[in-house]
Amino acid sequence: MSEIHRTPSSAVQSALGAYACRVRVVRYDTVDSTNNQAKLHAAEADSPALYIARTQTGGRGRLGRSFHSPAHTGLYMTVAYTTNESLGEAVRVTAGAAVAAASAIEELTGLQLAIKWVNDLYLKGCKVGGILTEAVTLEGGRTRMVVGIGINLTTTEFPDGLRAPASCLFTGEDAETVPPDLSDRLAGEITRRLLGLVEASADCPWDGGLKGEACLDFYRSRLLYVGEEVVCTRGEDTFTGVVEGVDEGYSLLLRVQGQTRVLSSGEISVRPVSKS
Repeated sequence: MSEIHRTPSSAVQSALGAYACRVRVVRYDTVDSTNNQAKLHAAEADSPALYIARTQTGGRGRLGRSFHSPAHTGLYMTVAYTTNESLGEAVRVTAGAAVAAASAIEELTGLQLAIKWVNDLYLKGCKVGGILTEAVTLEGGRTRMVVGIGINLTTTEFPDGLRAPASCLFTGEDAETVPPDLSDRLAGEITRRLLGLVEASADCPWDGGLKGEACLDFYRSRLLYVGEEVVCTRGEDTFTGVVEGVDEGYSLLLRVQGQTRVLSSGEISVRPVSKS
């Protein structure tokens, strides 16, 4: 593992905006997982931190799955911050990270992504990014939230056996013209937007933060499979239903045998019936 302690790039600093003086930025050439490093250093400071890696050897997603993280073709980052909120906020934080990432990508690239509940980013029917929210309980009952975000920028080769079709934001000639600082700009912009949401700060692009209507409306406007039948798996339990949307806490609303079922656990896998 190679850690780089240096002044963050001007692209990261500029995109962080008002958070530039508060966020510690740690960069790696190669690391097992930016989430692992954030958890390892969870007790070191109360201030927010941004961990960025050129490649990960052990990138992870939900449900113990791996996240393919080849060198120089993706953005692999983790935002860590300390909060008094309970661990029950993890689903809401993950949804907020999806909003932060999708909106930042749209602003900087013009690409409009879809969000697959609760944590995946899709473009043209293929997964291009994922989010893994973890937490560390600190002394005094406070929580260090660790929000890992991986985005395929120009990645074109993926391992066999992926559950969902994978792709990237830029392919072909478009991949050849991606600005060299786009990864840093996205990292800073996503971090600024996510911290603005969790703090409901004045720098937040959406009034009310994570619990506000603007963030919820954005998430709902990008939600995949609304009105479609999906298969849900929780452990050994499998059931089907029609996606109705999400409630105010970003729990999935599923119509099952004429009744609305509320799914709030991040340990549930959701996929369309046609691809089951």
